[in-house]
Amino acid sequence: MAVLSQQMIRETDASRAARKRKVARVWMVRVIFILYWLLIFTGALRKWGLPQLQKPLFFIAVPFTLWLYGISLMKNMWPRGMALLNFAYLLAGAAVLIIPVQMIIGHYALRYVIIAGYGWLNYFFYIPLTFIIAKEFNQDDVRRLLRHTLWIGIVSAPVVALQFLSPPHSFINAGDAVTTADQFRQLGSALGHIRPAGFFSSSLGLWMFLSTLTVAVLYGWISSATNAFVGRWVLILATMALLAMMAFSGSRGAMVQSALVFVATAIAGVISNRRQLAIRAGLWPLLVVGFLVVLWPIVLPNAYEMFITRWDQAAAASPFALGFFGRALYPLYAWIYYLNTPFSGDLLGITSNAAARLSWVQMPTAYYTWTGYGIWARESGWAVHIVDLGLVLGFGYIIFRIWFTLWLLITLWKSTRKNHDPLALMLFSFAGQLILMGQITVQGTVNGYVWIFLGVALASTKFAFAKDDDAGSPLRTDG
Repeated sequence: MAVLSQQMIRETDASRAARKRKVARVWMVRVIFILYWLLIFTGALRKWGLPQLQKPLFFIAVPFTLWLYGISLMKNMWPRGMALLNFAYLLAGAAVLIIPVQMIIGHYALRYVIIAGYGWLNYFFYIPLTFIIAKEFNQDDVRRLLRHTLWIGIVSAPVVALQFLSPPHSFINAGDAVTTADQFRQLGSALGHIRPAGFFSSSLGLWMFLSTLTVAVLYGWISSATNAFVGRWVLILATMALLAMMAFSGSRGAMVQSALVFVATAIAGVISNRRQLAIRAGLWPLLVVGFLVVLWPIVLPNAYEMFITRWDQAAAASPFALGFFGRALYPLYAWIYYLNTPFSGDLLGITSNAAARLSWVQMPTAYYTWTGYGIWARESGWAVHIVDLGLVLGFGYIIFRIWFTLWLLITLWKSTRKNHDPLALMLFSFAGQLILMGQITVQGTVNGYVWIFLGVALASTKFAFAKDDDAGSPLRTDG
């Protein structure tokens, strides 16, 4: 009898612990969705809602991330036991130690601690977020995030169209800040048009969003009826919104990134070993895109002319032998121009866009040095780590990015073959190239996108297509 009572007590304790963990997971998922919405709409707050607070809004995601981390730690749900994550912790600790050295050697005023702190956040603070999302997100959470992306795309399209048609200094483009210094200057495109930013503060944010919207739209179309995660009319409206924003954006990067999504989807369809999925993922999307490209100059001639003109102008002015593609490869070798950086680096965070927007920040010598592609070359990816962290820690962070990319590719490739679901590789075509060579420590929006969608990509490895049309039964998940 006593043994039976003890067993009942243990079962009660176990069920109570499971219930608490379930409640904690629900709250963690809610906070992650808050972070996703902040990622997209913080730019709108900075431009139109609270322009007088645009600099503090740089840090708006920090308290919510701390809230998430606090729940994870208190409920013993923190991700552990990964060599990649432990290596990131080691780099983060070393960076804390090197900041005082940089401050002393560089004779920086005390207020530069703000720059160093912001740099540390961009480099290390959000890395655990990826693994928490991967651990706690389930299939419904991933699909809900894709649905949210579709709805945001539908709402964004009219804003992007209006920005395309409006002058650079209009309210819809520059924001409603009183002083000119606090207004936003969007990059020019061609024929007098700017590059729209949508709800973001820069066109780079819209590029990130269009890439993920492409994943959501394409995944919606290639999913069978039994695997649908969104209503057909929502998908149609989101598709129209995506095509319109692509046409108005003038972004070559968004176009190429979307093409990578299509390529990854086709590859995923082939290695999934499912005939109908391979057809839906490969042949059908390419035919549709070809048809739409033919319609583009007919339906939106101004946007088409602007895009072609900008492509030609950029190609003519490019210093790279391969034009746009040469520029795309530039981040992989630009670090060689910065090997004369001080051994300890200049200052963590000095390469960030936030530092560039502050009038009191004195940029390092590298800012004024010609590198073969403009000065400073903030788009150079790996090179900024050398300037921020020095030769040893800088190369350590580059190794971390390469390691993460290879590990992620192998993990997602195996998942695609096992689960017959293309979503993991589709997301890799976006998040994978960002973690390898994107501006993840320079631009806040890119930073947010990479750590969130790396987590979503890893979370998507835990589920499979419900059914495949040519199988007529639930897919195997045993490989």
